[in-house]
Amino acid sequence: MPTISSADWAARGTVVSSSDHPSFDMTALPAGSSARAMVYRSVSGITGAGTQVSGAVFLPPGAPPAGGWPVIGWAHGTVGVTSDCGPTGDARLFGDIEAVAGQLSQGYAVAFTDYAGLRGGPMTIADTPHAYLEPKSAAFNLIDAVRAARSVVPQLSDRWVAVGGSQGGQTAWATAEYNAAYGQGLDLLGAAAIVPALDVSDVVRQAQDGTLSRDDLSVYPYVITGLAAVDPSLKFGDYLHGSLLDQREVLISCAPQAQDRKAQLQATLTGADAKPSSPEAAERLAHRLADYALPQQPTGVPVLAVYGGADQTVAPEWTEVAIRKGCALGDTVQRQRVDGQGHELDPGAVLSKWVADRFAGAPAPDNC
Repeated sequence: MPTISSADWAARGTVVSSSDHPSFDMTALPAGSSARAMVYRSVSGITGAGTQVSGAVFLPPGAPPAGGWPVIGWAHGTVGVTSDCGPTGDARLFGDIEAVAGQLSQGYAVAFTDYAGLRGGPMTIADTPHAYLEPKSAAFNLIDAVRAARSVVPQLSDRWVAVGGSQGGQTAWATAEYNAAYGQGLDLLGAAAIVPALDVSDVVRQAQDGTLSRDDLSVYPYVITGLAAVDPSLKFGDYLHGSLLDQREVLISCAPQAQDRKAQLQATLTGADAKPSSPEAAERLAHRLADYALPQQPTGVPVLAVYGGADQTVAPEWTEVAIRKGCALGDTVQRQRVDGQGHELDPGAVLSKWVADRFAGAPAPDNC
């Protein structure tokens, strides 16, 4: 844990501003659902300094049950690293609106975080670089989103489950790890990590060998940009070449007008564009990614890990190595490999049952 001042510690999850007129596509949600956008306070997992984060809270239709709405803390997957990449600034949450709708239809409220540095909506917020794949900051942001949501909507329960995919899968697992130290006042029942980016440090070897997949080449400028925002010793020119360097700003943009050009550029990328300029540069990158890799400590709450056997973005072998480390730490993990499925895997009924069982107090399955 970083050193956190008493003032920033006390301010975690406090609401800076909120709006009951967000521009979400409410037709994509169950009839009678409602939503509030919000900006709330959190903490950097790197420096311990206070941050501001945008997010939202979504409510299912009808009256809350006794004890308040059970809460899903939703951690979104990779969308980008620039300030215009906050999903709550998009009417359909950059595609996550369907996932939110699914949770609402099962009777859960959803607390949604954009992560620090990804600004959503028109509300004023202090800019912070997005520390892409840095797990502590993302975990703190998700926990504080639940705190803030309960302030905005007092009818929410303190019982919650963290759920996320890809980058969000890493966030969900990290939330389970840091909950004991950071999650006071909330009752985290478990974390569901779908196609989680737990340890992607092997991309350095693949970058050196020129064997990065097409999917990983598209994500690679996010990785370098996010890491460089935290570690200025990482220079773009040591890792990005050709179009990856010359068109980096287009490739990392979430602006609608850049998307066609971005897709065209991604189709032309080659392994040579991502080769580190020296062994020393590769070592610096590997060291930073290893610092971010999970697991780092026991979770203390059960975890669901679902991943695809044909994933070209987060190789199943990476996920399996990470899960074995978690099992060795004593974690309670239900792991499920879905052969033939890739990074767009839909966990479907597996996720629904696992989450429902956590709220029902059923014993957590463990197939470590």
